[in-house]
Amino acid sequence: MDGVRATLNYLAPGSARNRLYVAPGDYLATARYEPRTVRIDSGRACREEFTLDRTGFTLVDHRSAVADLSDTARLDEVYTPEALDLVRRLTGADHAVSLGWMLRRSAPDRNGALPPAPDVHVDLHTTAIARRYAEVHAKSPLPGRAYRRAVYTSLWRAFSPPPQDWPLALCDYRSVDDAEGSPNLLFRVDSLPAPDEAADADDDSEAESAASVFGYRPAHRWWYFPDMHAGEAIVIKLHDTDHSVAWRAPHTSFHDAAASGAHPRVSIELRSVAFFW
Repeated sequence: MDGVRATLNYLAPGSARNRLYVAPGDYLATARYEPRTVRIDSGRACREEFTLDRTGFTLVDHRSAVADLSDTARLDEVYTPEALDLVRRLTGADHAVSLGWMLRRSAPDRNGALPPAPDVHVDLHTTAIARRYAEVHAKSPLPGRAYRRAVYTSLWRAFSPPPQDWPLALCDYRSVDDAEGSPNLLFRVDSLPAPDEAADADDDSEAESAASVFGYRPAHRWWYFPDMHAGEAIVIKLHDTDHSVAWRAPHTSFHDAAASGAHPRVSIELRSVAFFW
């Protein structure tokens, strides 16, 4: 099976004060990480194996009507509805609510975009999920109606030519214990604090939410889809209220040193919650 060996940033043992500050175009993390070299297999030859309910992620063929990521109006008016339609079709949900899109660029000149995510994570921790679902449900077309299931996803697409220098690695849900993951508090700020100030801060009341960050386990099984292009997308489960199926998939970026002539990564991800009435 084709694959690469690459370094991933896992949460270091004993890292207790885990915070992520996000400002326009940059971020600051207080968590301590330990790099681990792991095998990341190509999922191209067995892509049918990867479904949202089995592995927590899936690769789909889907061409967007938007070709220019700098046109934010088109991202709001065209990309967002088509992404929500795709999520509804893949999950079988009755309705999906957008939580907004995010651009990432690996090149030094990011024009306000964030760099590729540097750590093994899931974008929402279990301690924050109830609050998040309540906030999103209030924006749904039936805010007074109880939902029977909710699925929180991220739709990821590369817009730069293949291969990318920092592709996306995905951890098979079947290799992750449900008890894994430590909270990493998210703070959105206009400008980043000094590292010493961030590390010493003890007021968590302004945290927007919390992600899960993961320590190393040899059992983790990693996959990626090399040479991704704009005509396909990855959908990742960040949480599913139905825990009888795969309900999340840790993921991260990694530097693909084996990719000859790699292009700087330009990607977009759109998070949404799909509701089943």
